[in-house]
Amino acid sequence: MSNLPEFEISAAHALARLQATLAFADSGPDASRIALYDAAEQLLVTLTLTKPCGQITEPGHLLLTQANGGGDMILVSGQAASGIWSTSDGQLIGRGLVTDEAGAGHFKLLGSNGTQLYAGGKAILGETRVD
Repeated sequence: MSNLPEFEISAAHALARLQATLAFADSGPDASRIALYDAAEQLLVTLTLTKPCGQITEPGHLLLTQANGGGDMILVSGQAASGIWSTSDGQLIGRGLVTDEAGAGHFKLLGSNGTQLYAGGKAILGETRVD
């Protein structure tokens, strides 16, 4: 069985999946959100996305965009470790790791100096792509 090719989907199928993700993310009455938590699962900040939540780019990614380019208010100081993306009515879209833009996290914060956040400051979403 090791001679079988790896399963892959067509570009058209990949595009349809991204369109479905975009539609689901925006299915609530308001914009979808990404809540960022520290390792102890304490909420640090909630990033509100645009509606639609992003745009599908040429190479086959959904590029997420934050509603406020200046960032969202950080509630509690801490190091962001995980993120939960949900519709505005609370349906889970996805969850993953948080890194800065130099890292390989699913959700990326702007910059390359880690994920330390400070209460009262602003958190800005970096280039975050969904495949």
